[in-house]
Amino acid sequence: MIEHLVDKLIEKAKSRVDELEVYLAKSKTRSFTIANDRIIESSSTVDMDVGIRGSIGRKTGAIRLNNLPENPDRILSLLVSIIKSSPEDPHYPGLPVDTKPVKTRVACDEKIASMSEEEIVEFLEYTINKLKEPALKHGVDSVVVTEGMLYTATGEVLFANSKGVFRRDEKTGLMTWLVVNTSKAGSSSDYSFTYAKSVFDAREAEKEALESGERALLFFNSTPVESGEYDIVFEPSITGLILSYSLAPAFSGLNILENRSPLKNKIREKVFSEEVSIIDDPLLHGGTGSRGFDDEGIATYTKRVVDKGVFSIVLHSYYTARRMNTESTGNGLRGHPAAQPLPGFTNLVLEPRSGELEDFIRDVKKGIVVYEVIGYWMSDPFTGNVKATVTHGLLVENGEIVKPVKGVVIGGNIYEWLSQNLGGIGRDNVTVMNTSTPTLWIKNVRVAGK
Repeated sequence: MIEHLVDKLIEKAKSRVDELEVYLAKSKTRSFTIANDRIIESSSTVDMDVGIRGSIGRKTGAIRLNNLPENPDRILSLLVSIIKSSPEDPHYPGLPVDTKPVKTRVACDEKIASMSEEEIVEFLEYTINKLKEPALKHGVDSVVVTEGMLYTATGEVLFANSKGVFRRDEKTGLMTWLVVNTSKAGSSSDYSFTYAKSVFDAREAEKEALESGERALLFFNSTPVESGEYDIVFEPSITGLILSYSLAPAFSGLNILENRSPLKNKIREKVFSEEVSIIDDPLLHGGTGSRGFDDEGIATYTKRVVDKGVFSIVLHSYYTARRMNTESTGNGLRGHPAAQPLPGFTNLVLEPRSGELEDFIRDVKKGIVVYEVIGYWMSDPFTGNVKATVTHGLLVENGEIVKPVKGVVIGGNIYEWLSQNLGGIGRDNVTVMNTSTPTLWIKNVRVAGK
C-alpha cells in the first residue's frame, strides 16, 4: 500500500515539478521511565514521518507530513507554492541516480523487534539490580537507581525519487540510561550507565552495568584539583563524545565549502599523529548510524577518513559532491525526513592501537582519568577548540590513583591533542550510539580547578 501511494505521488508530480523525492520513516517505539528503583511510567507509540521535497529549476522546497496522502493534488499544489517562493540555489545539482547495490538490515535485530513488554521490564529490573550489586557487596549505607529510562524502536525507512531510485530498509534500536546513587558515611556518589545499540546483547549489557556499578563507588568525597597542566585519560565512551562534538563536523563537505572547517585545503595532508586513523563505518555492528544507504538513497561504504594521520576523504552528500566535482560518499544524512541532507559520519570509529585504560594510568605522572563530563557540547568544531567540565574523574600521581575529582574544566585544541599532545590510543573500543572509540591519553592539557 505504501509503495503504491509513493508511486502515485511521484507520477502525479511529473506535471507539476521537475524532480521529486519522498523519504518516509515509520516507527514503533516503547519507553519506560524509572525513578527510585521503580518503573513509574511506560508508553507505546506508532509514528509515520514523511518528507516530500521537490524542485523547479534551481528552486527547491519541502513539506513534512505524518502520513502519505491518498490524493496528492493538494499537497503538490502547496509544495509548488513553497518552491516558487524559495530563493534559487545556483549550486543545486538535481537529484541523484545511484545504481550501486545496497546492503539491507545491517541495523536490524529480531531480538529487539520481538521483545514483549514483559521481557523489556524483566531486562530493566535485572539491569537495575546489576547496577546496585557492587555497592551492596561493599556494604554501603544505601544504593538506589534514582532516575533513568529505557527506549526501544523498531522502524522502516523508505526512499524514492523521480530519477528511479527506490530503497527500503528496517532498523531497530535499544537505549538504556540509568543513574545509580550510593551513600556511605555521610557522602554520596553517583554514576551513569548508558547502553545504546542497534542490536541487543544481554550479556554485554550486564557486564557494562556491573562495571558502572563498580565505578559509582569511586567518587565519594570528590573535589576539584589545583589549576594547571595535567595528562588527561579519557574513558572510551568519553572519547566518542569529545570527537563527535569537537572534530567530526570538520570532515563535512558542506563545512569545508563554506569555510567552517579547519581542514579546508588540507586534503591528503598530514593533520594528526601517525597513530590516528578515523573510519566512517556504516556497517558497524551495533552502531546506531549503521545503514546500507544514506538518506538520499546512495549506497554506503566503509572509508578511512583519516589514514595514519593523513586527511584522506571528505564526507559528501550528493549536493556537496557535485559542488566539489566528485562523487557522493554516501554520507547525506537528514535531521528529519523533509530536511535537506547534510554530510556527516554514519558511525565514527577511532581505530584502536595498543594498551587499555589501566595501562595508561600506570604511565601517567600527573593526570586525571575522565569518566563523565558535561558541557562538551560547547566545544567548537569550526576551530577544534575543546571545552568540557569533569563531573567524574580520578587524580593520578606516579601511576597511582590518589583521589576522586569533580568540577574542573578541561580545554585545548583537538588538532594539538591528536598530534603533538597525543600520549596513546587504546585497543579497548566501546560502541555507544554511533561511535566506536577507545581510551585516549592526551598529555599537557589545561585544567581550570580551584
